[in-house]
Amino acid sequence: MAYSTITSLDTDAALQHSEDLRARLLSTSSDTYVTGPAGQGSGERVLVLGGTGYIGRALVPELARRGYRPVVLARDASVKDDAEFAEAEVVAGDPTRLDDVVNAVAVAPTAVVISLLSGRRPNDAEECELVDYQAVVNGIKAAVAHEVQQFIQVSDFGAYRPELIPQVYKLQVEGELMGQHHGALPWTIVRPTAYYPYLSMTFGDVKNGLPYRIFDHGEYNVVNPIAREDLAEFITNQVLAADAYGRVLPVGGPWVEDNVVTLKDAGQMMFDITGREPQWDVVAMTTWDKKIARLRRIGKMSKKVAPVAYYLEAAKYWSVVDHVAPAYGTRTLRGFMEKLKDREFPTGSFRERMKSGTAMMPTDI
Repeated sequence: MAYSTITSLDTDAALQHSEDLRARLLSTSSDTYVTGPAGQGSGERVLVLGGTGYIGRALVPELARRGYRPVVLARDASVKDDAEFAEAEVVAGDPTRLDDVVNAVAVAPTAVVISLLSGRRPNDAEECELVDYQAVVNGIKAAVAHEVQQFIQVSDFGAYRPELIPQVYKLQVEGELMGQHHGALPWTIVRPTAYYPYLSMTFGDVKNGLPYRIFDHGEYNVVNPIAREDLAEFITNQVLAADAYGRVLPVGGPWVEDNVVTLKDAGQMMFDITGREPQWDVVAMTTWDKKIARLRRIGKMSKKVAPVAYYLEAAKYWSVVDHVAPAYGTRTLRGFMEKLKDREFPTGSFRERMKSGTAMMPTDI
């Protein structure tokens, strides 16, 4: 599923829209949320599903700092030796198995369950159903059965315009939470815009002298991504907060020039930080659409080709759909990229590194 609504793009109108939206954000203060810690725990047990991932490694220490007792359900119990989990309880188990989740909730009184679950292969429909939907539902069922006080689902801003497989399953989870399909359970849904590693995926390419790809003018959309540390603080603020119950909370990073960007702006940051003259690989969106259509046709006959078509579709989605939400936090995309400046990155094209399995995103900061 993709792009049922993203057709016949008007390049000039899109450029004007992005310019107007970015100017409006930069001249406006976002007062929906107040940045800073709000609320303090008293030793309440909080189970984090997906806690060993990128966001979890910021959220678990934040929960501990704020007086909660974080618990991580991990397939590999050895993560207990990782610094991020020094103050956490680690329970061995797999969130895709209901019994494992129930055990993690039932082993001691649990006040809150937070789901950060997201499939590692968003082009794999079966994995998306298993992780983005079924594993989260396991958490909901376990929470209902053991009278958990709150379930926090960290979803996806893309649920506002679900065109990709994971977004559809995340939206289904949201609907089942709202409709209390699995029993009565107070809920909170958080929809973050985007994370810095995704927008920095090609930083290594730019540093290694390669061009930065844009579609047409590169300014079809605007995004205010959020740092994982700021998101962790925001999520923790919602824990057992009465005014967070029954609410969907979209959230992004600060509305400042170094964080409100088009994809071309993100590329320009990379060139500025690496000291290079801009070098753009301009691809016509019409050409990209033809590639998608051709690969879709081939994908109906070859399972190996279908995931490639998905990646092209996802690239288009992230290049044309705005991800702008109320601001929270102080960290910026430029600040994140500055931390990458002195790193060495694997050489070879983006496609070559994908084929070889080289890590594409700087997810350790």
